[in-house]
Amino acid sequence: MTAAIGAALALALAPIAGTAAAQETGTAAVTAMDFTPSAVDATPGGETVTLRWTMTDTTPGADGMSVRVSLRRQGATAGTYLGVPLVGNYDVGSYGQDIKLVPGSTPQEATYEWTLAVPQYAAGTSVTWAVTRLEAWDHRGTSLDWDAARLGAFHSTFKAKTLADVQGPTYENLAVDNEQEPYVYAGRGSSNMTYELDVHDPQAGISGGNLTLTGPGGRHLTGSFAIKWTWDEGYQGCGYIGWGQTEAMSCRVSVVFPAHTASGTWTVSKVDLTDNAGNTSTYDHLSAAPVHVTSNNVLSADGFTVTPNPVDTWHGARTTKVVFRPHGARGGVASAVVHTDSANDCRQSSTKATTAADGTVSVDYGVPRWVFTCPVTGLIITDNAGDVALYGSEFGAPETGLTITSAPDSVLPRIDRATLSPAVVPATDHSTEIRLTVNVSDTTSGVDGYDVSLIDSSGQVYPVVSGGTSPTFSGPLTATFALPSHVTPGTYTVALTLSDQAHKSSRFGFPNGTPMPGGPLTLTVT
Repeated sequence: MTAAIGAALALALAPIAGTAAAQETGTAAVTAMDFTPSAVDATPGGETVTLRWTMTDTTPGADGMSVRVSLRRQGATAGTYLGVPLVGNYDVGSYGQDIKLVPGSTPQEATYEWTLAVPQYAAGTSVTWAVTRLEAWDHRGTSLDWDAARLGAFHSTFKAKTLADVQGPTYENLAVDNEQEPYVYAGRGSSNMTYELDVHDPQAGISGGNLTLTGPGGRHLTGSFAIKWTWDEGYQGCGYIGWGQTEAMSCRVSVVFPAHTASGTWTVSKVDLTDNAGNTSTYDHLSAAPVHVTSNNVLSADGFTVTPNPVDTWHGARTTKVVFRPHGARGGVASAVVHTDSANDCRQSSTKATTAADGTVSVDYGVPRWVFTCPVTGLIITDNAGDVALYGSEFGAPETGLTITSAPDSVLPRIDRATLSPAVVPATDHSTEIRLTVNVSDTTSGVDGYDVSLIDSSGQVYPVVSGGTSPTFSGPLTATFALPSHVTPGTYTVALTLSDQAHKSSRFGFPNGTPMPGGPLTLTVT
C-alpha cells in the first residue's frame, strides 16, 4: 500500500512535460480537526481513539486528496517528542486503508477518519499524543504539508492514561550480518561492517539503539539503528517490526571503519537500546561478534596466479592451485580462503596452505566438469600468528586479478575411419540393425552426441537417428538404426553430425562439407 501511495505522490508532484502551462492548481487547507474521545484510559489495553478532520481543495478537476498523518508522543518539554511515530495513510482510489473517507465527502471538501489503537504503555502514567505532521496532495499538483505548530490551532492532541514503562529493551542473537564475512579491509578508504540483533520490548516498544566496538589499544567505534517510517516501505530499520515495535527482528547496525583503522580483532563491547518511553538499557563488558580488521600492513601478498589455468575439465572435475607470494608472515602462512563469484559449483578443496621451496604458497581449489568461469572475488590469508591479509572486491581490498576458467574447446570432433554394415538392405526390411562405426581421432571436449542422416540422389536429407553417448575422446563410436519405413529403393549417402560437450559440432558426408574418411559411405536400398 505504501509503495502505491509513493507512486501516487510522485505522479502528483512531478511536472508533466508539455502540460505544465495548462495545469491549474488551487489551494488546500485543513478547516477542522479533533479527537474522539479527547481523553482515554489505555491502561486495560485495546482502547481506540478516532482522529477526524476536514480539508478543502479549490483545484479545478481534482478527484480528491490523498493524505498521510503522523502522530507522536509529546515529551516532557514543549516541542519535544518520544519514540517512533504512528503513521496513517489514505490514497485516492485505494481500498483497505488505515484512514477512511467519510460518506458525503467531495473532492472540494472532504472529511477523513482514522481510528487507531492507543498504546498501553508510556514514559509515565499519562501521555499526550499530538498530530505532528499532515501531508496532502491531489493529482493536479496541489499539496500541503502542515507541522505540529500549524495544526496546534485545532484540537490536534489527546491525552491517554497509561501504564508506566520502567523497563528497557532486551536483545539476543547479536552477530555479524550473515551475508558478510567477519573481516574488514581498512586500507586507503573506509569500510563498513553490518551487525544484526533481535530486540524485544513488550511494553512501549523499541525505537532504536547503538553498538560500541572496542579494538586494539582500547580504541572505540560506534554504530546505531533507529526504527523510522519511510515513504516507500513503511516502518524500517529491522527485518521484521511487530505492531507497536514490541518485537524487532534482524535490526541492522552499520559501523564505519575509517581508513587505516588499527589492525586486529574488534568486538562489540556495549549495546545500548532505547524504547518508545525513553528508557535505555545498557549491556556492557561484552566481547561479542568479533571481526578481524586489517590494512595489509603486517601480512601482505603479491604474485597471484592459478596453476593450471585454464583447466582441462572435459574429462571430469579437477583441482587447481591458487598461488601467491606472502610478505611479513609470522610463523608461515597457515591458511588461505578463496572466494569466487560463480554459479558453476566452483569450491575450495582445502584451506590449508602449502609452502613451496621458492617461498610461494598455494591452496587447492576444485573446479567442476565442463564449461565454467570462476572470478576470484575474495582471498583471506592468515599466518600462524593470527595476522590477516585481505584481497578482492568482496572486501573492498586490492584485487588479485584472478579468474579461473575451463580450457577452451579448440579442437572440434575429428574421425579417421568410417564403416557401414550392412551396406545393402531390402526396402521391406525395417528390423535389421544398421551399424555406422567411426573412429574418433581428435577432440578437445569429447563427443557426447550424434545425428545420422541419409541423403538421396537429389540431395534430399532424411534424418534417421539421434543419440547420446558417454564422452568419447578417441576410439570407436557406433550409431545403430533401422531403415525408416518412408525410405524408397535407391542409393543413399550416409551423413553424420558429431556433437561435443561444449555443444559444438562437426559434420561429415554432407554436400560441400567435410567428406567421410576413405570416401563416401553409401547405403543401397533394394
